[in-house]
Amino acid sequence: MTAGVAVSVGGAVVPTAPPRKIPLPPIRDELILFAAAPNEDGTPAWMIQDPVTNRFYRIGWLDFELLVHWADNDAASLVNTVNEQTPLNVTEDDVRALVKFLADNQLLRATNKADVMRMLGRAQMMKRSLFETVLHNYLFFRLPLLRPQAWLAALRPYLARINMPLVAALILAITLVGVYLVSRQWDVFTHTLVDNMTWKGMFGYGFALVFAKAMHEMGHALAATRYGVRVAHMGVAFLVMFPMLYTDTGESWRLRDSRQRLAIAAAGIAVELALAGIATLAWTLAPEGSFRNGMFFLATTSWVMTVLINASPFMRFDGYFIASDVLDLPNLHERSGALAKTWMRRTLLGFDDKWPEAFGDHKRRVLIGFALFTWVYRLTVITGIAITVYFYFFKLLGIALMLVEVIWFIGKPVMRELEVWKKRRTEIHASRKRWLAGIVLALLVLLLFPFSSRVSGHGWYHAQEQQTIHAPFPAQIVAMPAQKQFKAGDVLFVLDSSQLSIASGKSRQMAKAREAQIAGLLGLPDGESQRQSLNSQKAYYEAEEKMNEDERGRLTLRAPFDGELRDIDHGLAPGVWVKPREPLGVLVDHGQWVIDAYIAEADMGRLKVGQEVRAGLMANALSWASGRIESIDVSRTQVLPTTMLDANNGGPIPTVTEATKEGQERTQVVRDALYRVRIALDKPLPTHQASTVRVAIEGRAESVAAGFFRRVASIFIRESGF
Repeated sequence: MTAGVAVSVGGAVVPTAPPRKIPLPPIRDELILFAAAPNEDGTPAWMIQDPVTNRFYRIGWLDFELLVHWADNDAASLVNTVNEQTPLNVTEDDVRALVKFLADNQLLRATNKADVMRMLGRAQMMKRSLFETVLHNYLFFRLPLLRPQAWLAALRPYLARINMPLVAALILAITLVGVYLVSRQWDVFTHTLVDNMTWKGMFGYGFALVFAKAMHEMGHALAATRYGVRVAHMGVAFLVMFPMLYTDTGESWRLRDSRQRLAIAAAGIAVELALAGIATLAWTLAPEGSFRNGMFFLATTSWVMTVLINASPFMRFDGYFIASDVLDLPNLHERSGALAKTWMRRTLLGFDDKWPEAFGDHKRRVLIGFALFTWVYRLTVITGIAITVYFYFFKLLGIALMLVEVIWFIGKPVMRELEVWKKRRTEIHASRKRWLAGIVLALLVLLLFPFSSRVSGHGWYHAQEQQTIHAPFPAQIVAMPAQKQFKAGDVLFVLDSSQLSIASGKSRQMAKAREAQIAGLLGLPDGESQRQSLNSQKAYYEAEEKMNEDERGRLTLRAPFDGELRDIDHGLAPGVWVKPREPLGVLVDHGQWVIDAYIAEADMGRLKVGQEVRAGLMANALSWASGRIESIDVSRTQVLPTTMLDANNGGPIPTVTEATKEGQERTQVVRDALYRVRIALDKPLPTHQASTVRVAIEGRAESVAAGFFRRVASIFIRESGF
């Protein structure tokens, strides 16, 4: 114990009390402290493992020395001991910071009622409400199914004997050969992908996905076992009710060698890539059959899922843990996010905040950029999850859950950061406030002022009078057109139908036979009653003959207006039979050309008849013509008038395949809600062919904000069924 010090007061010596010792709180006995990989600057590091929560905390040399000498009972003695036995310069502030860290993470032992009440209070503060619990659990929860440590430990001696470089080289060679052979038959490979877009194919893809993911998780488990890491459990995780396999390899942070942690994190992707490579080669060598189809499913599923999902470092999948191990930065998202928040506060508000961690300028910029991109990526993913939630449930509940997703996971973090800005607004310099006010004002002007008046769309340029000529029913060509220019009423094609000729002749003969029978009834006593029946039959056959002749008259195809006959099928000739509705040619009047444009439903409220339009050929960016809106349809377009507009044929408008009610015929239906707008041109475009065009209409001016809220309101009203 340190003795007191005598102080002279008014000539008298008054002894002072010795400084009061501050006892150190006891640390929990079950915590595990072990060495970790060195920090980026080469200084040693250690890990604290909490076996109750299975969490790991990384500490540095200073904290380690304090914990080693923690039994010194008080802070002053601890500081003296560490300073005497190590080259460190420790202060009581360092001790207080460590105590706070241990208390915040519940690593201290409760020794009295006050400690227990404090821990209960903290647990109560961290406890989620029923709403929060339901929200997070329906979004993501895990179901442990296996505790595989026993049989994995039995496999460890065999895993240690595997020559991994040799296996990797062999798999790489197999993959390269498979990719090369696929490139030699790429058309067959792509056509196989399209042909398998059926219910049976979807079942095959689902089975291949489950198998590949099971092997993926087994790769993590075997790699962890190889390096002595315990695999606590394996099971199924549900992300927005979508099942995903998982493996708990959280204890891999006990490994000092970052390359071993990297191997465990990358093992799943490595196994999937190996499966993809082997399946690719097997597909190229296997004969046609179920085995070849299975290899195709396995190859495509493994390649796509690995590249698009598992390799992404922006969500907590394998790519994230791989990036964390490569950079040796545990909790990469949280640490980079903290840097990005500090950067925003320093850059936008001029705060003099210290950086959360000391990194070099280049690495700090990389981490800030990574965090910003991660936020944008997560915004996209959360929006996708919100839309998925909407489609999973009935409309009104789907909209409600989607709003909860957006508000809770996007709006709440933004508002939390804005609250910090509001509390510290007195720290913002006046010049910075004026600068921020100018930016906000400029954004408000851009959002609220109706700058935009342009409504754009796509359509097709064609003659106003244009009609496809076709046969009304199966017939044989008798005469072909001799010229291209025709007047209204001129004969275009002469067709005939032997069936109609035979039917007409038969009806004529039957009518004559009834007439002869009527003549033979003259003078007979009961002839009058038979004559009425025969007259009725004769009238029926005469009407049938006239109907057949009228039908034959329809086979003489005439021009409905003046024009030029174009696009005549070269396979047509006298004697050739044609099907009903089969196009024989197109009659076009070149006197007046129009455009049928197709405009999105959201922009229809800004259009009216008479507005000016600019239109140009899609094939020639320099050819533009002016015109005006002539008419606007009141119902949406279901089927496109020409295949040149269909995106499946290289056009600008996407369509989807839809079966008829009978389920036998399939037609291409316009995917989006588009309305036809007829545009009359002041002068024709420099072409006499029907062509796809772009149109720009000077509609009613509308601000960005008004347009956005109108679109949201229309979608809400339409999809909620109001």
